[in-house]
Parts: sequence; C-alpha cells; structure tokens
Amino acid sequence: MLLQSERGSWRAGGLRNRSRPSQCRALSPADSTPSTSVHSISSTSSEFSSDDEIVTTTIKTGTTVEGARKEIACDSKIIYEFGGPMGVSALMVGFPILMSYLYICLAVNHGHLGNPLQRELWKQGLPGMIPTSRATFIYLSFTVFQYVTAATLPGIKVMGLPVPSLGGRRLEYLCNGVATWYVDLILAAVLHKSGWFPITTVVDEIGPIMTVAMLWGIIVTIGTYVVGRVLGRTHRMSGSIPYDLFMGAVLNPRIGNVDLKMWSEIRIPWKILFFVSLSAAVKDHEINTARDLQTGVVPEVWSFLGGVIEMNEIKTSAPLLFMLLAHCLYVNACMKGEECIPTTWDIFYEKWGFMLIFWNLAGVPFSYCYSTLYLLNRSIANDPVRHSKIYTASLFFLLLTAYYIWDTANSQKNRFRMQQRGTFVKRYAFPQLPWGTLHNPSYIKTKHGNKLLTGGWWGVARKIHYTADLFMALSWGLITGFDSYIPYFYVAFFTAVLIHRVGRDHVHCKEKYGSDFDEYCRQVPYTFIPFVF
Repeated sequence: MLLQSERGSWRAGGLRNRSRPSQCRALSPADSTPSTSVHSISSTSSEFSSDDEIVTTTIKTGTTVEGARKEIACDSKIIYEFGGPMGVSALMVGFPILMSYLYICLAVNHGHLGNPLQRELWKQGLPGMIPTSRATFIYLSFTVFQYVTAATLPGIKVMGLPVPSLGGRRLEYLCNGVATWYVDLILAAVLHKSGWFPITTVVDEIGPIMTVAMLWGIIVTIGTYVVGRVLGRTHRMSGSIPYDLFMGAVLNPRIGNVDLKMWSEIRIPWKILFFVSLSAAVKDHEINTARDLQTGVVPEVWSFLGGVIEMNEIKTSAPLLFMLLAHCLYVNACMKGEECIPTTWDIFYEKWGFMLIFWNLAGVPFSYCYSTLYLLNRSIANDPVRHSKIYTASLFFLLLTAYYIWDTANSQKNRFRMQQRGTFVKRYAFPQLPWGTLHNPSYIKTKHGNKLLTGGWWGVARKIHYTADLFMALSWGLITGFDSYIPYFYVAFFTAVLIHRVGRDHVHCKEKYGSDFDEYCRQVPYTFIPFVF
C-alpha cells in the first residue's frame, strides 16, 4: 500500500499526525540567515515537546533529553528554501524547459548554445523529443522491472535512523542493489546479443525517452501529493501547494517492502545514466568499425584463454570509454554501498516531492549525460573529440583519485554512523577499497548525544566527499574539450547545489549542536580543500 510507513507520531494516547499547517505560520527571524536565504516557519513548541514523547524519543534515538527536543523541533520545522513558493514554482516550470533546450542544442546545434527565443531552434529540435509508444514502453518497463527486482531479489536488511515523526522508530530497508545490478547487466547483454533489444536503442531513442521521463516525474509528483493528502499521511506541510509539491508531502512513501524515496534515488537515475553511456559507447564502436570496413581496414580480433574467447578490437573512442568508466564507477558504488544510504539526509529528512522525484526520475539520467551525448554526436558527425595521451591519462588519473576519496569518505562516514547505531553490516561487494572503514577514529561527543567524526578523511575537511564529487564532475566536462559549454552543465549545476546544501547544513548543525559544532569547526577548519577553503 502506498505511503504505508507514514503513521504519524507515537504517543501515550495512540497515533497522531505531526503536520499542522494552521499552526506553522509564524515566521521566526531567529531561524533565518541571509547567507542561505532560508526562512523558518516554526510550529508551536508545546505541540511537539510532551514529556512522554521526549522520553520515548530519547530512549529510541540514544540522544540526550536536550537532543531529543532538538530532533523533534527540527523534524517539525517548516523551512522555506529556494525562494519559497515563487522560487520553487519557477524551478518546476524551468527545469523541464532547460533540459529540453540543452538537449536540442546538442541534437541540432552541434553542442553550441542557441538563442532560446528563436523559433527555428525549437522547430528543428522538438520533433526529436516527441514521446513515442516505443520510448514509453522502454522507460516504464525499465522502471517496473527495477521495482520488481528491488522487491524480490535477496539482499541484506538494515535499519535507518530513528525518525522523530515516528516517535524514534527505525524503518527497515532491503538493500539488494548488488543483486539487481548484476541481473541488469546480464539481462542487457542477453537482450543485446540476441538482437531482441540492441543496447544502442537507448541512445537512438534518447529524446523521446527523456520526454517520457519528464512527464512521468511530473505525474508521480502530483500523484504522490494527492494520495498523501487523501490518506492523511502528510508531514511537515507549509500550507502552500506549490511549495509542498516541490518539497513533498510524505516522508517515507512505500509500496510493499520498497522505500520509494531510496529506490528512486539509487535504482533509477544512475542505472539509466550508465546504460546511456554504454549505449553510446557501443554505438561509437559500431560507427568506427563501419568506417574502417569502408576504407578496407579489417578489425583486429582479440583472443583470450587460448582462443576460447574471441572478440573484435574495441573501436570506441577514449573519451567515450572514459564516460562509460565514470558512470560505471558511480552506479556500482551506489549499489555496493546501498546499506549506507538509509542514514543519509535525503532519506532521513527530505520528503518525496518534485525536488527528489523529478530530478531522480528525469533530471539526473538525462542531464548528467550531456558529455556522453556531445561526444557521440561529434563522432556521428565524423568530427570525434581527440586529446593527447598525456591529457587523457591525466583525466583518468583525476577521475580514479577523486573516486577513491569520494568512495572511502562516504564509507567512513556512514559506516561510523552505523557502528554507533549498532546497525553496521560488513559487506564484500566489489570493490571494497582500503581505508573504507575506520577503527577507533577520533570524534567529538556532543551534548546532543551524537558523535561528530573527526578521523579519517573527515579530519581533512568537513565536506571532503563533496570536493571529490566535484572533481569527478569536472573531469566529465574536461574529457569533452572546450568547444561547448553544455558538457559543463553538470559541474556548474552541482556546484550551485552543493554550495546551497553546505550553507543549509551549517545552519542546521549550528542550531542542533551549538558550541559543540563550533569546536568541531575549530578542529576541522576547512570545508572543501585543506589549507585553501
């Protein structure tokens, strides 16, 4: 049943819904800072601070009484971000238009930014984005398949963080991403090899599939909001329909044993992104092989295991192989480290609205692939992007180094958190990188009851994982050269997102931990890069 985990808050008298929009109107100046453009609408404190609830939350979360009060207050506070209702309305309208515009520039304008007010640009590009029955079947069948495998394949079960709106109860998450990932790869190989579904179909139909994804993201956003309101499972509502559509109406939406928020964040975007790059790489290989044959060049045959396995020489360009590796590393990391996801901020705090739904179902897979599409279009035009061996090798080194820091930093943080909660499960999914788990690291014990990690990568910089992530994003642009701005959209957009998130996190942590957070900042003074920033 949809939204079945939204049960309100446990009290001595039973269950109650924590969302009371009519009591969340008074703007509190103390909870806003100009630097982050965040405005807080605070609920009446007496509504959420009964002694029995605080005691229950303290026991279940392991925090102090003061910490429990802050957890409850934070969970019930409505925060206006992104410019409030007007700002999020602009984003909900603007994102689909921006995605369409950039795709059209890639498809018909050779990757150069065209005049968005020029009718001819849209006239040439829009026909290539019209949804088709084939594109609809491809996207929705993939989505349904991902749900079925998420619900049925074996995996480990981990407990999330205590949810204040559920009285400190922890939700269970089935983490079978590795199994679903390997099933996806095997099935894709079988479908391609058999000719039933050549993998190049993905990139051939990329425009219509993107439009279907955007429409589906909008439909799911509206549907989730309506169902949440009808069933009375809403949480932390502002009373503004546009704002609640954007931020979400429900916190833990589920169908069966699948948490839709985590599923949409992990299973859909990164897998589609990988298959787009795989499709483009195979397409490039076929194009280059065909050109060689036309000039009389016969592809070299590679032989393995004494001739048991033979394959034609891979003719995919180095830049497209780079993008395939980059996206493979990312999706594989999400699958092998899925047990760390339930303790992240998105799962614990963020609601399931347009911000997460649209961006995961459409935004990530079809805007983070611009570098791949640009490289393939250049190849199709017989003008492939080429770099020197030193330049290419340097970018591979940058990618792999940044990936190592990103992977191990995230592992250190989330495994430390799981160890403190008693939910840590040792995994052996490939690859398990050295220094991914810290033993007896340094930390600060806060009055709140939580511990702030200061060991490992987290003693180097407070947001070291963001730094590594940004360098990976930068490498995705650099591999395309400097003839188009569009491949750099990802790193530019991601930088803006992280700057906003870091500012929001700082305000939240300062409010939550007080002087302990000041001490944490003293011990770890740098945000992104040690001795620089």
